Amino acid sequence: MRRLWFWLVVCLTLIGCELSTERPPRPSAWVSQQGLTARERFDAPDPRWEVFTLAGDQALFQVRDGALEGAVIPNRGYIWSLSQAYYRNVTIELTVQQTRGGPSSGFGLMCRTDADGNGYYFVISGNGRFAILKATPAAADPQPLVPWQAHPALRTAGSPNRLRVHCVSDYLALWANDRFLADVRDANYSLGQLGLVIGAVEETAWVRFDDLLVYDAALAPG
Repeated sequence: MRRLWFWLVVCLTLIGCELSTERPPRPSAWVSQQGLTARERFDAPDPRWEVFTLAGDQALFQVRDGALEGAVIPNRGYIWSLSQAYYRNVTIELTVQQTRGGPSSGFGLMCRTDADGNGYYFVISGNGRFAILKATPAAADPQPLVPWQAHPALRTAGSPNRLRVHCVSDYLALWANDRFLADVRDANYSLGQLGLVIGAVEETAWVRFDDLLVYDAALAPG
């Protein structure tokens, strides 16, 4: 439920990150979205997703007002709630909304992860940036596969964002609000749980996660 995140702190609060204002490239691969395998609206607590409160109220995940709500104090590291199901080749859609906290906080979705937080992170920030990260046992901090950068498709000022993530074979891609952000290839992980993740900078961050859909998926021919 915790991961150090030096890269996020440095990138968003000390030296800044590369800003991408140009039109994003086209996806390097196309994904065939197949049958719906899981749906979660978080209208009530679901044993398939972790809910908890850490000692001293440092972090929590709870079902509240029709969403899974998470919160974490600043500089505590990444905190996540994991699914109890394991997935291999999937497309995941999810609505995320930061309701309180500093604009540099990061939050989003994990795939192919384990209980220690090793896996792939698809994260955005409240000020319109995103990254794709990989956490491994060999490094204390998740490392960037796609570095933090800005994108105009990301809504700011506490507005909800609809994310779409592809974890198919070695292909990893992030979309937001029906626009392509970035993709990358990595074969380190092929199976794992899904996770909803938050990391706070400057002040406690509160994020709502809702309308989660999971589809079986495959890379399209060609």
